[in-house]
Amino acid sequence: MPIEPFEIIKLAAGIVILTIPGYLWSYMFSKKLSLFERIVFGFILSIVVLTLGSYFFNAFFDFKITAIFTIVFYLIYTIPVVILYAISIYRFGLPKIKIKPLNMKYLMLILLLFFNFLMIFLPHILNNHYLPFHVDEWIHWSNTQGIVDSGYTAFTNRYIGVGITASPEVGFHISTTSIHFLSGANLLTIFLFMPVLIGLLMCLTAFNIGERSKRKFGLEAAFLISFIPTTARYMGPKFYVAVSLGLILLIFIIWVSQLKQIQFTPLLTLFVIFTFFVHPVSALACVVFVLIYSCFLAIEKNYRISFLIVIFSTLPFIIFLILSTRWTMFIDYFMNALSGEEFLLGLPRIWLSFDHLGTLTWGLFIIGSYFSFTRGNAIKKTLSFLALVFILVIGLYDIGGYGFPIIYERTFLFLLIPVILIAGLGLREIRSLIVKVSKDKRFKKYKYELKNIKTGTPVAICLVILIIGLNAHANINYYMQIDEQDYETFIWIRENIDEYRDENNTIKKAALNPFKASPFSAITGLNIFSSNMHPTYGLNNQYKTYDFLNNKCKDTKFLDRYKIDLVYGNCENENLTKIYEKVYLYLK
Repeated sequence: MPIEPFEIIKLAAGIVILTIPGYLWSYMFSKKLSLFERIVFGFILSIVVLTLGSYFFNAFFDFKITAIFTIVFYLIYTIPVVILYAISIYRFGLPKIKIKPLNMKYLMLILLLFFNFLMIFLPHILNNHYLPFHVDEWIHWSNTQGIVDSGYTAFTNRYIGVGITASPEVGFHISTTSIHFLSGANLLTIFLFMPVLIGLLMCLTAFNIGERSKRKFGLEAAFLISFIPTTARYMGPKFYVAVSLGLILLIFIIWVSQLKQIQFTPLLTLFVIFTFFVHPVSALACVVFVLIYSCFLAIEKNYRISFLIVIFSTLPFIIFLILSTRWTMFIDYFMNALSGEEFLLGLPRIWLSFDHLGTLTWGLFIIGSYFSFTRGNAIKKTLSFLALVFILVIGLYDIGGYGFPIIYERTFLFLLIPVILIAGLGLREIRSLIVKVSKDKRFKKYKYELKNIKTGTPVAICLVILIIGLNAHANINYYMQIDEQDYETFIWIRENIDEYRDENNTIKKAALNPFKASPFSAITGLNIFSSNMHPTYGLNNQYKTYDFLNNKCKDTKFLDRYKIDLVYGNCENENLTKIYEKVYLYLK
């Protein structure tokens, strides 16, 4: 199925429109941010405000989340800053945007952004599969479509037609809904290309963090961030899932905290609340970072900023503990895990492949950790210590079963953020060490050799990481629940099924290959009889379904017994009416 260029243009335009007001608001908080910092800040602030605002008005004032509501709320958020910006221009003139000449550093950054795009989109290119891969993506698709169709964050379970779906990752679904309404892009385009945007934002944020260091390592961090793996087991930035958005929020909160500017600290409350709405485990990782960082700031005697960061970052968890309903079960599980209760994983242990980042990257992390603890500031020490804490969390569960499974699984991804940033620092320190040696008078006669080593060593290291990493990422296996023909058929069903409904035929439940049931329900909105992929509704009926389909759907009693209205498969039953390729209705 070809990707529609116009849909990509709509999505890109929507992202730009979404980013502009946040970009302008950044001038109200600080005049000292770089262009790239303002771009990332602009997108994150806007999606935070739009998502939390939509949730607030929906939950407390019963406003339906619709395209009109989203656009009106966006205008309410945008118009004041445009007015303030216009007044500022009138009084003080245009702000000075520091755009340096397109030197080698920025050319390299552009190349790294392009490389990041290729790495994120690599599974789709190699597999020639331009649909979501992971079943969790289809679940998020279903929940997003549920909000789009109903206008509410809690809605009737779309898979079985009874019960209420109230996802703890509701912020992710509202964010996706808002992007859908603002851009007009369809969900397929969003689920294919939002991982690319998240990857680019992570790349830029890693660059921003590195460039704020006294010894700049922005390019090194931006290069290494592209190698964060995505697997079918613990997921990652190549899938459009909640934890992917959680990763950019973690690295973004690291950047905000690194600024050490008082005016940004109240925003941490908003950012952490949003992260909790998107992915509670990511919010927990953010707070772990903040608590460690505040300790190192206090050691440096930055008491005021340390205190404010802790207060504004932990406040959301206090609020949720007191007022939470949607997240009660998750909070209870977490508190029980802390008290020592064992929770079985139900899946094999995770074995982290060092090839995905490259063994050299882990070596650079060790070097970077040494320099961060011996001569680094609070943020560098925090990142090194944070990695050790995450390793401890993984080890405690692996060895002693202490902790909560979902935290154990996601910590593998969170671990890679500080590892990569500190590895970037390690690569920069190697380069600096060679430069220092080359300037030493004792090595004057080796000046030309050292000059070549200064340039060649980092390039050689990056090339080795690139070769090993590309090969490792290219060989990661992904499963495909449906193909493009399935998708086109499901879209046809969604758009045309109402024509066949009447007072005798509501057409709600479908029987099809249980492996394809989850994306089928996500796209069509119809209930399913049996699914053997998450969510596993009617799992005990999967073999009955396979037998029914393998026998060409001839068992009419099966249709009556289980009240099946639609069948997707190859059927030879005179009681079924074919309405599309492989689509049959059992009309009463």
